[in-house]
Amino acid sequence: MGSQRKTAVVTGASQGIGAGLVKAFVERGFNVVANSRKVTQSTEVADSDRVALVDGHIGEPTTAAKIVETALSRFQSIDALVNNAGIFFTKPFTDYTVDDFKSLVSTNVEGFLYVTQLVIKLNW
Repeated sequence: MGSQRKTAVVTGASQGIGAGLVKAFVERGFNVVANSRKVTQSTEVADSDRVALVDGHIGEPTTAAKIVETALSRFQSIDALVNNAGIFFTKPFTDYTVDDFKSLVSTNVEGFLYVTQLVIKLNW
């Protein structure tokens, strides 16, 4: 891997698949920046010398910027990005409220867009 560890960013990292991804990246020698709205309260992911936790809603551009800033200041790079954050509703889409739709788009579309744009700009 060279002299510097690679760094992965994982959104939606506080539980389940996201937490599993954080663990898998660490086991493979990566540093990881883990994000979710309340990742610092997670019982599955903990801050360490190899894992940085960033609380915040990924659908907000300021959260994406904080993730990238954290990765660069703590680990000096971003080599992989996993856009794992996502929400769904267990009701028919015909029952979605305006707020449901806004929440869905904010997390699932805007969240993907903001962090991916910043990471791509760093690596091109």
